[in-house]
Amino acid sequence: MQTFFPIVLAAVFLVQPVLANGGGYFRGGVETVGDVVGFEPKETEKIRILDEKLTVELGAAAADVEVRYLMRNETDKKVKVRFGFPVEESFDSNDFEPVGEGIPVNAKQPKYCQNYSIAASGKPVDSKWQAEPKPSEDKRFKGIAGWLVSEITFTAGEEKPVLIRFRSAYPEESWSASHESSTGSSQFKYRLSTAACWAGTIGSGKITLKPNGIPASELKVLKPVNRFRKDGDSWIWDFENLKPTMADDLEIEASPQILTHEHGTPDGSIYVSRGDKWSICHVNYGIKASSTLPAEGEISYAAENLKSLWSPDTAWCEGVKGAGTGEWIELAPEVPKPLAAIEMAPGYFKSEELFEANARPKKLLVELNGEHSFTATVQDARVTCHIPILGYAKPVKTIRMTFQEVWPGKKYEDLCVSAIRLHVSLDKEPKFQPVR
Repeated sequence: MQTFFPIVLAAVFLVQPVLANGGGYFRGGVETVGDVVGFEPKETEKIRILDEKLTVELGAAAADVEVRYLMRNETDKKVKVRFGFPVEESFDSNDFEPVGEGIPVNAKQPKYCQNYSIAASGKPVDSKWQAEPKPSEDKRFKGIAGWLVSEITFTAGEEKPVLIRFRSAYPEESWSASHESSTGSSQFKYRLSTAACWAGTIGSGKITLKPNGIPASELKVLKPVNRFRKDGDSWIWDFENLKPTMADDLEIEASPQILTHEHGTPDGSIYVSRGDKWSICHVNYGIKASSTLPAEGEISYAAENLKSLWSPDTAWCEGVKGAGTGEWIELAPEVPKPLAAIEMAPGYFKSEELFEANARPKKLLVELNGEHSFTATVQDARVTCHIPILGYAKPVKTIRMTFQEVWPGKKYEDLCVSAIRLHVSLDKEPKFQPVR
């Protein structure tokens, strides 16, 4: 079986960490096992969070997180506070847990807190890794691998802004067998409950969840229940005087489980289930492009390279001077039908090195039959982009995609796209022969 190009891996469990609210849990006599001492926040009960603004932009591969706090020393004395961000227990299959206090995160596990940064009053603050002892009978510590620990000093009565930013890759579970494959849902978690160790309540707060290059219709709040309201494509939770508990911890689904089945489909196309919706995807279309990079020996950059159902090794690259803004590709399906979605492998998908070296789409204008148009954004990540077709049910004869903005390449200006496939909705789940 070939690899379906949402990078389906066979029989592995790949997971990466997600972070949560700054603070910690007071252990209150919780026993630990072994030589690792559990993290304990210090002096947090003297500092209050007056305001918290959490913004999470959920993309196809990862969530970009920004937390802005306004904190105040509630005492009339100088306070040096020690607090930690919990890191979920989630590892690649060949990873290991760093043990002990003071181990630099990047030295032991580069996938912890990608691009993690913390600043107080605009000045950078150091953070160090401290592992969580195992096992623990306290449910608060279940699933925590460790903590990113920082210290901040407050003068008497001082109010201080604190800013934290990081990127969190989603846990991923994938498998393939014979003619079938599966990629698990993309989920993001955030432990708001660790803020309970600070003084009093969180005075006011706002949590905003934004889709970033993913279908807004697929973004789901799994937990907590009955907190968020819909605001356009975003989800918003406003609160006042909150003393957070585990019932307030966030669990968000950025994209659903994807199942694929290649057996018995016409014209080499593939059956796909995305959540509870079935479609048949194909590359049966004619194609032309506004420009094409000249071939280099046997390496072609022609638009025909886009017609790949599998993990692509080739790409279309535009051929004009500059980064490719304003260039376009146009598809003409052999059998016009209403479309459910367009799926694209952005950039030069063959390797991470080639992906970063060349430019890739950031924002594109999609025009159907020259009469229905919309814009789509693409996260800067080497994963496929799912672009749903909404509000247009006519058979599609032409699809023009014009690249309005691009992510620049580190080495080359050429804009590249590696594959485009079309999804046609199915009214019901197809019937398959049993896999032997």
